[in-house]
Amino acid sequence: MNSKERIEAALNHKQPDRIPVDFGSTAVTGIHVSCVAALRDYFGLEKRPVKVHEPYQMLGLVEDDLREAMGADT
Repeated sequence: MNSKERIEAALNHKQPDRIPVDFGSTAVTGIHVSCVAALRDYFGLEKRPVKVHEPYQMLGLVEDDLREAMGADT
């Protein structure tokens, strides 16, 4: 089951192969910039400054390489 199928199944009250995971696709599911930096380091991804996309909460942009490394669906 791919990410799209997993999310559609969950939204349609069907049983997906696993729970869909969302990290930082919206401000509601955001991650603090320090956590994004730590996750990038943990997964051995390129070290670069984390872009802040919501300054009030200091939420960092979760880029595609990190999202893929974490197995996120969104």
